[in-house]
Amino acid sequence: MPDRTTYDDALPKFAAIVARVLGDKAPIENFFLRDSSGRLTFVHTEHLDRTDRNKIVREARELEPYVERGSASVASISELFDVGNADTEPGLFEYIQHPVYEGFARVVERRIVGQDWLERPRNSIPGTPPIVVFGSHKGGVGRSTALAVAANSLAQNNYNVLVLDMDLEAPGLAGSLLPQGDNAKFGSLDYFVESVLAPVDDSFLEQMVAVSGLTKGRGRVHVCPAVGSIGETNAQNVLGKIARAYLESEDERGNSLSFLEKTRSLVARLTQANRYDAVFVDARAGLNEATAAAFLGLGADVLLFGVNTPQTFTGYRYFLSYLQRFRPESSGEDDWRFRLRMVHAKASPDPKNQQNFRTQSFELFADSIYDEEEGVDEASFNFDYDDATGPHYAWPILYDSNYSEFNPIAQPEQFSRSMYERTFGPFIDALMDRLNLSRSK
Repeated sequence: MPDRTTYDDALPKFAAIVARVLGDKAPIENFFLRDSSGRLTFVHTEHLDRTDRNKIVREARELEPYVERGSASVASISELFDVGNADTEPGLFEYIQHPVYEGFARVVERRIVGQDWLERPRNSIPGTPPIVVFGSHKGGVGRSTALAVAANSLAQNNYNVLVLDMDLEAPGLAGSLLPQGDNAKFGSLDYFVESVLAPVDDSFLEQMVAVSGLTKGRGRVHVCPAVGSIGETNAQNVLGKIARAYLESEDERGNSLSFLEKTRSLVARLTQANRYDAVFVDARAGLNEATAAAFLGLGADVLLFGVNTPQTFTGYRYFLSYLQRFRPESSGEDDWRFRLRMVHAKASPDPKNQQNFRTQSFELFADSIYDEEEGVDEASFNFDYDDATGPHYAWPILYDSNYSEFNPIAQPEQFSRSMYERTFGPFIDALMDRLNLSRSK
């Protein structure tokens, strides 16, 4: 009995069938439609000989249930798409490395959830200050702590920072930056839930931001929490809100708005009310929909936090391998890959430990989103191992037991420069240089 075809096998096997019948270029000159359940249809963009079509249909039967049944496994573009209102060659190139097929195939995805991961990385939002996303594959790596300390440091250097908590399922920034009773009424979770049913007005936005009274200096840290005081009062409703936060909504013109689009709109509107020098976004750990919106949707610098463990590099391999499909044909100043940067969190002061982290990061980027070494020119996105400008070259944050339990409300000394400088100083210097901000000594 033949082995069952699985999700991972279906596309390579189907691409191999198409290449065998129509030639090696057929998987990219045509495309595969993968529906929300994972079932595939081969879509030909030009006339297909009936004999060839029947061969593909016959051989593709082995791939059920991961192909449409019978003759429906093959279709013309006009049968499935409005050719007057769509590209004749839609989809993204997906690189396949499989025993039966190695090469590119063009794929159109249809998803019920996770649709924002299909979006190409966006450019910056017009009119907003620089945005930095603090992200991680796993929780507990000190991502939120680094964000809070960095925001405080910018305030001490007389800069204004907006902090936005997008970790809807594990919120925490309000508890680190806003003493009890100082929280904003509404949070980002409320914004996403309320916008499903009706547009959110400016008065609602004004009640989403609170000023941190913990930070020192003439600069201000404004905090938009994930869960506001109304959520704290009605804690029984938070899980129900999370279940609805990622739903699409409509704008005033009836256009559909994804979670990513609503995130861009939220950042744009929050930054119109006050002048900020930077926006720090705390992203949801992992690879869910909120992560896609923060990583791909804001045109932001994305800091990828990790510790020197296999889980860090396994997780980021999933992410960066997926991003291969968005690699531009040639690199330039607007290349989204320049916006990525690894951060070695809780690092040992041992240079060998930091070098090991850098080596694994370099191999990860070289295997995924760096361009091939052959024929390298100015339009290629490549970096040497020791090139500190490369995204693989991690910014270190040393392990410090003083920050193993981060609670500046109870321990305000955690925001004192004398305490955080040794641990976070190099990271803050690198971050402010990235933001083109000067640091007072």
